[in-house]
Amino acid sequence: MAYKVGDKINLPKQEPEKNSKYKETLTDIYNFLKKKKDDNFRLEWIKQAINILDEYIEIDRVSAVDLCNNKYIPLLEKILEECKTSNMNDFFNCYKRLYAICGRRNLEHFIDYMEFEKVDRVLAKRRKVLEPFIYALNRCVYDTNLRYIIASFPPSFGKSFCANYFTAWLYGQDINNSALRISYSEELVLGFSRSIKDLISSPLYSDIFPQYKLYGNKPFVKEKESDWKIKNATVLTSHYSRTRDGAITGVRAKKLIFDDMTKGAEESTNANLHRSYYNKWKTEWFPRKDGKYPTYIFLGTMWSPEDILNRVKEDRERVSPLVPSKDYPYLWESEDGSTILIKVPLLDENDESTCEEIYTTEEAREIRDTTDEYLFSCVYQQEPIAPTGLEFAYELLNTYETLPRTETGEIDCDEYCFGALDPSRRGKDNVAMPIFRKGNDGKYYFIDCIFKREAISELYDEIVDKIIEHKIIDFVIENNTDTSLKQVLDAKLKEKGFDYCIIREKYNVKNKEQRIKDMRGHIKNNIYFLSKDKIRPKTDYQNFMRDFVTYSFDYPNKHDDAPDSLAL
Repeated sequence: MAYKVGDKINLPKQEPEKNSKYKETLTDIYNFLKKKKDDNFRLEWIKQAINILDEYIEIDRVSAVDLCNNKYIPLLEKILEECKTSNMNDFFNCYKRLYAICGRRNLEHFIDYMEFEKVDRVLAKRRKVLEPFIYALNRCVYDTNLRYIIASFPPSFGKSFCANYFTAWLYGQDINNSALRISYSEELVLGFSRSIKDLISSPLYSDIFPQYKLYGNKPFVKEKESDWKIKNATVLTSHYSRTRDGAITGVRAKKLIFDDMTKGAEESTNANLHRSYYNKWKTEWFPRKDGKYPTYIFLGTMWSPEDILNRVKEDRERVSPLVPSKDYPYLWESEDGSTILIKVPLLDENDESTCEEIYTTEEAREIRDTTDEYLFSCVYQQEPIAPTGLEFAYELLNTYETLPRTETGEIDCDEYCFGALDPSRRGKDNVAMPIFRKGNDGKYYFIDCIFKREAISELYDEIVDKIIEHKIIDFVIENNTDTSLKQVLDAKLKEKGFDYCIIREKYNVKNKEQRIKDMRGHIKNNIYFLSKDKIRPKTDYQNFMRDFVTYSFDYPNKHDDAPDSLAL
């Protein structure tokens, strides 16, 4: 069975009805319970419904879980809110039992049930940021078309936790499943193995998957941490744990999980090391698949453009374009449905923490302000940039805190300003419009800008307003569009009574990279930028500077609008 883009993990797609009697009976009980208010009466009927669900799920797992999740769990939540009798514990036990039933097919419910008795619940604190990953993991079990999951998160967001629970859950779906887990550290990967074994050995696990009650707390016939096997499984080994340098001759698995392949900042700039592991993936790890429909799961923290996560992402993007999901933030899916990409940043587009329970917004901003731009962009924002060639890094720029003033306190700059406009050519580009004020000291102060990923036609009025606000008298436009942009702006300025601005068109005579290279000395020597700590968050100026200071002359750049507009 295949899921479609946007399907929620807690709403499994309906399969053909196999036994309408069960569904009709459960629906009748549900409708009956909604009308009744007597707690003792409702409790007995809910217990009956759970017994029927236990039978129904063996006949039609999809429909049973659908009924359980969409009708009975919300009903129990409402009853628990209203319940004021001594039956509350009994109702809560029924509520947990419903989660166990759903957990047979639904990974999120499985994790919730396994964590019910914990005081410090991992998923409860991170649900918003982990939900896209859980959705993808859940789906790959039932959708044979989904072959690649690439997920990158900031540190401590729970990515490995999810992978551990997912792996344990696999053996409840099919005792003959097999998994290979690879990481940079033997201690790390064996720790994952122990955690998965503990989950499978737990009595809570057999509550969800009753077939494991046969084994008690000893479900393994082979218990070596690096290679273990579940009793009665037909596979040679259920779970393999290997380091990235470990031998994998003879290893075969249906799910291959590559978790934290880079050993932190100390390896982040080692391009040769990144390339060696990418080559190993292509020649040694990829062929370790077992069966026709393996799933390759790459997860970790992005450390570099050369990181295996980013390289595999680029490979998959060449096969089929990635499209953002309408239902999950930070999730993209390939048009052919073979790949899901998840990139969760620490700070969102509003400069707010994406997970306040782990990093408050204040903590996240402090990390940003005290961390090297390269590391922050890669490790915390999942936007890999080059580690070298950052000639516009903030530390290398001329900066100012306030505009120069005379002895009487007046601003010691020309009254009029200069501006440039680099219109966007593609949907992924930004419209960049830096604005400068020339001081009487001969320096050019970058005071304001427009920097938006919008169609130029949507910004005409904002551009005109900026020209008038700052009294721009010399305005250069790069002519790279088919529209009569100069004529449109001239007309709008004239309409508003501002006829002091001379708009000049600049035609491309060299490529952007060369133009930026040619002008980098002028930019660094003659332009003064507002100090980092003086920039207001969530502004175009802040976004412009992030684009500018992370531009590299050594690596391909995802965006170059800010430095190109300054060169213009």
